[in-house]
Amino acid sequence: MEAGRFVLHDVRMLSEPSDFCRLWLFRHPEIDGDHAQRAVGDGPADLSRRGRSQVLRWLELAKTLQLAEVWSSPQPQCAGPARGLAEAIEQEAHVDPRLRDQNMGRWQGREWSDVMREEDGAVRTFFSEFGEATAPGGESLGVAVERMLLWWQERMKPSLGKSLVVVLPGTLLGGFAAAMLGMRLSRSVTLSLPMGGIGALDVFQNGSRVATWNVDALRE
Repeated sequence: MEAGRFVLHDVRMLSEPSDFCRLWLFRHPEIDGDHAQRAVGDGPADLSRRGRSQVLRWLELAKTLQLAEVWSSPQPQCAGPARGLAEAIEQEAHVDPRLRDQNMGRWQGREWSDVMREEDGAVRTFFSEFGEATAPGGESLGVAVERMLLWWQERMKPSLGKSLVVVLPGTLLGGFAAAMLGMRLSRSVTLSLPMGGIGALDVFQNGSRVATWNVDALRE
């Protein structure tokens, strides 16, 4: 409980946006065990019981952040929680298809154990060349990140001086953050957040910085 109060206090200590936009990046809440074993890609997944409780935590935190807008991937594990966030702050959630995760081609929806057994070499290439390699018939993470960057180019100017929330799949969140920080896409794994995790970037016209990352790390 004390850790939870510390996190809220720590977030409130952040300076309000002035000549920058604060992008709150929320990774979708925890998904159920069946979907967690699958290559979800840009498809749907159900939330677990813990994931649903994480949404309640988000609602508590959102009331302290003075948010101007809520954006989301169209995937239901993102869009549903985003709508809850928006309602909590009397806003409307904006769903944009450019915020969806990479498509996983013929692997999509399949259990990773089956994919690895049948296509071990392709899976090894996919992860060793992470960000650039594609699943057969699918997209690379780089393509998905470029799609999101196009969204951001449209939103940046009207977002200066504001705080926005974007609810995203984990790999796209990490890839986008890496691109905004000038990191190689293969290094995006270092920015990985747990499901339900929260980070924030302060985005200026000439660059970005990490404002806070994995803000609930001390809570559990």
